[in-house]
Amino acid sequence: SAIVIVLLVHLLWFFGLHGPNIVGGIIEPLYLPALEKNMKLFQGGTSAFDVPNIVTKPFFDTFVYLGGSGATLAFLVVVLLVAKSAQLRGVSRLSIGPGAFNINEPVIFGTPIILNPILFLPFIITPIVLVITSYTAISIGWVPKTVVMIPWATPPIISGYLVTGGHLSGAILQLFNFVIAMAIYYPFVVLCDRSVVRTEKAAEQGNNNSVPM
Repeated sequence: SAIVIVLLVHLLWFFGLHGPNIVGGIIEPLYLPALEKNMKLFQGGTSAFDVPNIVTKPFFDTFVYLGGSGATLAFLVVVLLVAKSAQLRGVSRLSIGPGAFNINEPVIFGTPIILNPILFLPFIITPIVLVITSYTAISIGWVPKTVVMIPWATPPIISGYLVTGGHLSGAILQLFNFVIAMAIYYPFVVLCDRSVVRTEKAAEQGNNNSVPM
């Protein structure tokens, strides 16, 4: 069900609809009670490893949506590392601050990711992969389950530590997922950058040709 939810969220986002807000009505009735059960048991002395529910609302906010839907904080970092396009780099510089607090409307609309055929696959695939890596790490006992409700805008690393009841392994899982997300985005950023650079050069050439002699 977690994979279906992230797929739906990101398909809606890609077509310009605010996926988390639309799907939130489905997620919260399912996954907030799951978190509440974990919290009650944890407060009663049960280990965060032993509470029952893996998939909760903080599971998505903390381990999947790194920098917002699509784990776009990883996209921004890759752009700043490898892109040459003035547009992409400019958008990324402006977006990385909000992205650290999981606010990614600037990059989604500014790049844009919406209706961008090059970025469709990584935007959809990345959160699905992060659901799988996170679920696996928690289910085999490498990382505790989520037992604390924190604000969704809590920055990565801090949020991973807090949401698991103060376990460093939660932050380590976020770092691992971030590297995975960067690896997925990298080839698509290169392709997107080449496309945008060609457009920028064509526009510059057109402007030069239009200057009267």
